[in-house]
Amino acid sequence: IGLIWNPFLIFIAFFVYIGASQEAALAQMKDVSRRFPVSSAMVREFRTLPENATLQEAVDALLATSQHDFPVVDETGNVAGVLTRHDLIAALRKNDPGLHVGDVMRRNIPTVTTGTRFEEAFRIMQECNCPAVPVLDSMKRLVGLLTPENVTELMMIQSAMPRRRVS
Repeated sequence: IGLIWNPFLIFIAFFVYIGASQEAALAQMKDVSRRFPVSSAMVREFRTLPENATLQEAVDALLATSQHDFPVVDETGNVAGVLTRHDLIAALRKNDPGLHVGDVMRRNIPTVTTGTRFEEAFRIMQECNCPAVPVLDSMKRLVGLLTPENVTELMMIQSAMPRRRVS
C-alpha cells in the first residue's frame, strides 16, 4: 500500500539497490586485488609505438587493433611513455598527422612489475589517472599492459567460477 500511495519510495528503493550493488562490486574488486598479482590480468599481446612514429602511424595502429592505449618505447626498447586514444585524437585536432608520437605521449607514466599486487597497481593507476600502466618483468623489459578492462574481465571470470580460481 505504501508504494501505491507514495511512488517516491520506489525511487528510494532503486537508489538503495544501486548503492548496494556498487558496494558489492567494490568488495569483490578489493578481494581480487589482494589475492592476485598484476600478471593474472595483464594484456600480453599488444602493440608498442616507437617515439619517432608519426601520429598517422599511431592512427593506423589504433584502427588495425582493438587496443586503445599504446606503450611508447625509446630506441633501446625501454618504456618512454603511453599514447592514449584520447590524447591521439586531441593531438590530431590541433596538429599535423606527421607530428611524432613522442611529442604528444604521456611521459613519466609509472610502471608495475608482474608480481605487483592489484591493490598496489590500482592505487598507482588512480594516483596518476592512467588508463593503462606498463608491466615490466624482473629484467625491466615490457611484458604487459594493465588496463581497467582486463581487471574487469578477471573479476567477471572469478565471479563465474567461484570454486576454481584463475592464477
